[in-house]
Amino acid sequence: MNNDELLRHYTAKLTKFKIVSFDIFDTLIHRAVHRPTDLFDTLSARLRHNDFGLMYPEIASGFAHKRIAAETEARARLTATLGTPEVGLQEIYDVLAEHLDLSQEQRQYLIEQELELEEQFCHPNPIMQMLFPLAGQNDRRIALCSDMYLPPDFIEKLLTKCGYLRPYTLLVSGDRRKSKHEGSMYHEVLQHFSAQPHDVIHFGDNAHADVKIAKKIGIQPEFFNYLQDRVEPRLRIPLQKPAQDGHVWSLMAGSIRQLLMEKTYDFWEDAGLQIFGPLILGKVLWMTQLARRHRIERMLFFARDAFLLHDVFQRYPELLGPQVELRYCYFSRAALLFPSFVDMPIDRVWHLFSGRATRTVRYHLNKLGINPNLFVTQIEQAGFRSVDEIVPNGDMRMFNLLNALWHQILLEARKKRSLPLRYVAELAQGVTRLGIVDIGWTGNMQGGFARLLQLQRTDFQINGYYLGTFDILTQNHLPRNTFHGYLVNESQPRERYDNLINGGVELLEFALMAPHGTTLGYREQDGRVVPVLEENKADQVVQELAQRVQSGALDFIDRVLPQVLAIGVDSFVSQRWSDSFFRLVNNPSWEEANMLGELTHSDTASDTSKRLFIAEKLPDNLIRKRGKEFREARQRAYWKKAFDLRNA
Repeated sequence: MNNDELLRHYTAKLTKFKIVSFDIFDTLIHRAVHRPTDLFDTLSARLRHNDFGLMYPEIASGFAHKRIAAETEARARLTATLGTPEVGLQEIYDVLAEHLDLSQEQRQYLIEQELELEEQFCHPNPIMQMLFPLAGQNDRRIALCSDMYLPPDFIEKLLTKCGYLRPYTLLVSGDRRKSKHEGSMYHEVLQHFSAQPHDVIHFGDNAHADVKIAKKIGIQPEFFNYLQDRVEPRLRIPLQKPAQDGHVWSLMAGSIRQLLMEKTYDFWEDAGLQIFGPLILGKVLWMTQLARRHRIERMLFFARDAFLLHDVFQRYPELLGPQVELRYCYFSRAALLFPSFVDMPIDRVWHLFSGRATRTVRYHLNKLGINPNLFVTQIEQAGFRSVDEIVPNGDMRMFNLLNALWHQILLEARKKRSLPLRYVAELAQGVTRLGIVDIGWTGNMQGGFARLLQLQRTDFQINGYYLGTFDILTQNHLPRNTFHGYLVNESQPRERYDNLINGGVELLEFALMAPHGTTLGYREQDGRVVPVLEENKADQVVQELAQRVQSGALDFIDRVLPQVLAIGVDSFVSQRWSDSFFRLVNNPSWEEANMLGELTHSDTASDTSKRLFIAEKLPDNLIRKRGKEFREARQRAYWKKAFDLRNA
C-alpha cells in the first residue's frame, strides 16, 4: 500500500473503537537521526568543539558513552528500590552528575543541550499527521503512551511543534512509573477512560511493547513499522554505523529518511538527495572551516563545476560571513590553460593534447592556433607521416612535436592572453587573500589563474579548495599558491584516488555540471570582459539531468545545513559525508549502473564536441564473444564497475 492507501486503511479501522492510542516516538514523531541514542553522539561532537567542552574536556570526552551508561545504571537503581526501570531525565542526570562530578550549573547546561537537540531533530510522521485529527472525530478519545524518560511537559512541546494538538491524554513512563513494555500503562489507559480492552486500538512501532503486550491485554494493536518497512529499504547509504564520526552518518541517514517520507523523488533527484547532496555538503563544511582559518577575503567559484557550491554559499551567507565576497567566474581549461603558457614547463605540455578519443595532428595544432601546413618539416621530423595522421593517447611523438614548436606556441599564447589577463586581474582587484573553488584534480585552473595574475602583481595568496588533487598537481606548485583536497591530496589516500580515476571523476563532473555551456573564451562588451559560452545540444541533455540531480542535492543540503549551523560547523567536518558516493563507485546497484552508465562525458576538459559513455552497454553478441571489441570498449569505459555490471 502507498501512503494514501495506508491512511484509508487506518481511517476505516478507527470506526470500530472508542479510544485511539498512539505510541509517540517513531510513530507520531521521528528524530532526524538514525537511532534515538545517536542524539548523544551528536551532543558529544558538539561538546568537543564548543566553549563548554574546551573548558571541561574531561566532561566532553566520551560523553555519549557516559550518558548511555548513566541511564543504564539509573534504571538498575530504580528497579532495585521501586521495582520499575522507568526513570525520568532528572534521575539519569543524578547518576551522570555522580560519575562526572558535575556542578549544578554543568548538569543543567548538559540537560538543556540534550533537550535542545531533541527539539531540533524532531519531526512528524506524515501519515500520522493526517490520521491524528481523524482519530479525535466522532466522540473518540485519544491517548498518547510513551515509554520515555523525557518529562511530559517537554514531550507536549515536541508534539505541538509537530502539529499534534490537544485534546489528548498523555501518559509517560518516566512520570507514571508504568510502561507499555510490561503492560501497566495500558491498564492506566483503560482505567482513565473507564473503557474495556476491545474499545481501544493502539498504533506503535515496537513489536513487543506496542503489539505483543497490547494484544495480550485485549487491545487491538496496529504495528506501525513505517521506518523499517517503507523507508529504510530505499536508503542508498550503508546502514552499518561506522566507528568514527557516527553522528555524521546518523544525521545523514535520519535526514534522508525524513525527506523520503515527505516527498517522492525520481531516480535522478534521489541520486542527488542520497549520494551527491551529502558529499557536496561535506565539502562545503570542510572548506568553510579552512576558509575561516585562512581569512579569505574573496571566494572565486570557477565555472562550471563550482556552480552548485556557489549557490549553496549564496543561500547560506553565514557560512563565511559578510566579510567574504562571493564571485562566480567563467573559466575552463580551454579558455585558461593556453593563455597561461607564460613559459613552457615540459609536464604541462601533455595537457595540450590529452583525452581518451584519438584525433589528428592537424586537430591538435589547430586548437593551438598553429597552421600545420607551415610546419610540415617539424611534423615529419617528429615521426608523423602527415598532418592527418591519428595521434594515439600518450604519444611521445606529439609531445616531442609540441616541444619543438614551443617558441611558436608561446607566441600564440601571448596573442590570446589579453582578455583572459584582464578578466583575471579584475577578479583579484582590491584583495590579497583569494580562495578558489573548483572540482579539482590536476590544479591547472588555479595554476593558470596564478600564472596570469603574477604577470601584474605578486602581493597575493591563493588557497584552492577542491574535492581532490592528484599527484600531477606538482607541476602547478607555484609561489603564493596552496591546494587543498577534501577527498584526496596529491593522490593520497591511494584507495580513494583509485576510486576517483575509475569512474568517480566522471560521476562528480556530471553531478556538478552547471546549466550553461563551457567557457570557450572571452570577448569585450561595453568595456568589460565577458565569457563566450558553448552551445552544444548533447551537452545540454546532460545538463538537464544534472539539474535534476542538483535539485535533490539541494533538498538534502537545505534540510541538513541549518541543523549543522545550529550545532556548529566544526563538529561536522568529516569525510563521512562521502560514504554513499564511494559505495556507488565501488558497488553500484543494477539500476544505478544502468542509469548513470548511460551518461556521456566529454573526452577532454577543453572540448565537449566528442562525448563517450561513462559505462557503455554493448550488444549481446559482443558480450557473449568477449573479444577484441569487448576489451576495447571496457578500456574506453570510465566507470569499470558499472561497465562490468551492465555487460555481465
